[in-house]
Amino acid sequence: MPDIHILTGPPGSGKSGVLEQFAPHSRIVAEPARTVLAAQRASGGRGTGDQDPALFVALMLKQALRDQQALRGASGPVICDRSLPDLLAYTAYWQLPDGAIRTAIAAMPSPQTVFWFPSWRAIYTQDEERTLDFDGSAAFGALVRTAYESLGLALVEMPLAPVTDRAAFIRQRIGA
Repeated sequence: MPDIHILTGPPGSGKSGVLEQFAPHSRIVAEPARTVLAAQRASGGRGTGDQDPALFVALMLKQALRDQQALRGASGPVICDRSLPDLLAYTAYWQLPDGAIRTAIAAMPSPQTVFWFPSWRAIYTQDEERTLDFDGSAAFGALVRTAYESLGLALVEMPLAPVTDRAAFIRQRIGA
């Protein structure tokens, strides 16, 4: 398995902008929620948080497992926009069972680094997939943080800095 590095935090904390700094020279794994939402909206499916949260979580789990399977045999650093532990935040948010997610996490290779992007009001924006207001995003972020910490994963705090500085911070930590 490659060296896996996860970017996580509340929605709208700047992960996507930093990920763009790594493409096309690094292997990137897209956020499962955005992948699922785009597919569900394109097909008229009900697997979205506002229609069927349980189906949405199940589809995200399926996507995350597909993404993890695609990494087998890969080499070098891989940067993931969220990962399986993030799904625990979704189950906590909607008070859904999390057994299947915990089983998948137990089989997941340990990430080398988990970079925590804190809430940052100055850069927060809403979009088609990010419908929470800033306070709702920060509250969801607290669930994400709790999920990672409950699994014993150490979080590397990202500085509140321009995108290029944040990307440089990550490159320095992972040697990319």
